[in-house]
Amino acid sequence: MDLPYTKNCFVCGVHNVHGLHLRFRREGELVLAEFTPAAHHAGFRDIVHGGIISTALDEAMFWAAACAGRRFCLAVELNVRFSRKVAVGKMFRLTARREADRGRIWESSAELTDAAGTVCARGTCKQMPIDGPAMRHAAVDFLPDPTTTAALALFPDLQG
Repeated sequence: MDLPYTKNCFVCGVHNVHGLHLRFRREGELVLAEFTPAAHHAGFRDIVHGGIISTALDEAMFWAAACAGRRFCLAVELNVRFSRKVAVGKMFRLTARREADRGRIWESSAELTDAAGTVCARGTCKQMPIDGPAMRHAAVDFLPDPTTTAALALFPDLQG
């Protein structure tokens, strides 16, 4: 199932000229996306900035937690471990899952792998679910298309 995307989000926003333009999908308990960083995502020449990688991992973990818990959440702690350089212009895959529901805190994990399946970065995140009014406020920026409409049905607080 393809997941919603927005107008302006730095990660998924289709109108954000500086953004990553990632499109996430759910396959079972996993959230996936392909990521081909551009030259303007570099820190050092031809190497993607660690903040960009962290941002992509954070968004993947958001969707994994949100889909599993059927509500949006905010990161309260984010940890990233980099194990290989991430090259500009190469295709990478993000894979995330929610690991635990501890009530007020959820825990998620994600990996960024290269085309050969080698892990380049791993992230873990603790997240706090948000309430219905905050979810509805956040959802205003989602683009109204069949993909978004179908995926948002996963979230009871957005109905009605």
